[in-house]
Amino acid sequence: MHSTKERDELAERVCRYMEKEGMAPKGSRIVAGVSGGPDSVCLLLLLTQLAASRSWEVAAVHVNHLIRQGAGEDAQYVKELCGSLGIPFYLKEEPVEELAKEWNLSVEEAGRRVRYAAFEEAAADFGADRIAVAHNRNDRAETLLFHLFRGTGLSGMASIRPVRGKIIRPLLETGREEIEAWLRERGVQWRIDESNDTDTYTRNKIRRHILPYACSEISGNADIHLAREAELLQQTADYVQRMARQALERCMAGKEPEEGLLVDAFLKEEAFLQTHMLKLLLEEYTGGGRDITSAHIHKLHSLFFAQSGNRIALPGGIEAERSFHRVVLTRPGNRPEGDGVPETDLTGSLLEQGSASCTLPDGRILECMVIPREKCEGIEQKTYTKWLDYDRIKSLVLRTRRPGDYLAVNDRLQKKSLKEYLIQEKIPVKERPSWPLLADGSHILWVIGRRISSAAKVTEKTERILRIHIRGGREDD
Repeated sequence: MHSTKERDELAERVCRYMEKEGMAPKGSRIVAGVSGGPDSVCLLLLLTQLAASRSWEVAAVHVNHLIRQGAGEDAQYVKELCGSLGIPFYLKEEPVEELAKEWNLSVEEAGRRVRYAAFEEAAADFGADRIAVAHNRNDRAETLLFHLFRGTGLSGMASIRPVRGKIIRPLLETGREEIEAWLRERGVQWRIDESNDTDTYTRNKIRRHILPYACSEISGNADIHLAREAELLQQTADYVQRMARQALERCMAGKEPEEGLLVDAFLKEEAFLQTHMLKLLLEEYTGGGRDITSAHIHKLHSLFFAQSGNRIALPGGIEAERSFHRVVLTRPGNRPEGDGVPETDLTGSLLEQGSASCTLPDGRILECMVIPREKCEGIEQKTYTKWLDYDRIKSLVLRTRRPGDYLAVNDRLQKKSLKEYLIQEKIPVKERPSWPLLADGSHILWVIGRRISSAAKVTEKTERILRIHIRGGREDD
């Protein structure tokens, strides 16, 4: 049995925890979600007990899922409790089982959505800046196990957080046995949800079997230890999140997400951090990261090692593509169409100065230089550095495709249409019209980022070499 002093200590401890986590400053208006069970009843009583000293205004909201026969009695109990406390009462009734079928969700998930929507609605009506829910230390431990068994990342294992937006959880460091003992000593009755005593839901199985077994057979304080680990994981997840954000900012090609990530900068970051960077990017780009899985993260990561033009589909109709030195995300209907490369004739500059340069649409610089063969120490073809036989070139134009374009594809100089080549290389249809090319008339010398024409390769007879380099490519000589 707890003494009066211990009961006072419980309220003080909850108050200190709320202050530590910044849950509800003085003058806050709080709506508490109250099911009628021991946890939520304890929460409501503690909030009203602390309200006067903290200048809080408190209201309660009850959600009837219209599933159990006794649900109406639960609602009446909470209404009468609020009446005895002199606080506003809100009631929301929703056919959760029907909504679960309509939304193609489990009854458990549909119920959760309905509850939080009701909490938000009541908060708006009451003018509340805080919504208090009654998750306790045992819930935290159970949730950690639930996420661990299902397979989750670091943030998932962090389990339930004390504060999430306007949602606060004052009882998160308080055990279920403490709560029930505190209520009994005050002579407070509570409602029993019979569904909690079944194995219908996975969480019930963890609550009724797995965690009690751990406490009785492994460690008497298993629930406390798990809850503490969840808190440590939360702190770790927050730290990693901050580091990932800083790294993400270092790798952005511009101020807007649509400008993409710089490949070289991204690959310099710690491999462990890269996964978290991409997860953060997708969460922000998709508005929460719904339906994003580790498989999507892995596919997105692979683009940083792929050739330009490779693309993957992501949930929500979003696409990610490798575009030369960047990986770019695009939303549906937000992909640029048509000509993205202004036509630039480099012929005159090469003839007069022996060099030429121009800026590509993505901001990189294309540089050309004519070099006598004897001054070339070594010729190594790279993705963004090419060596061509200048003696065979009559003109050099940067442009996009035209009808009749071709390139030579073997030592016999057999011609292949550019269209056929782009199809063969699986270049997406939408990308083909804007793909940058270096051309000599209809002869495509270089499909930039891909191959050069065999007819322009340097041979033993070559006297002058045209070195073409894209400054800012993945490799930079």
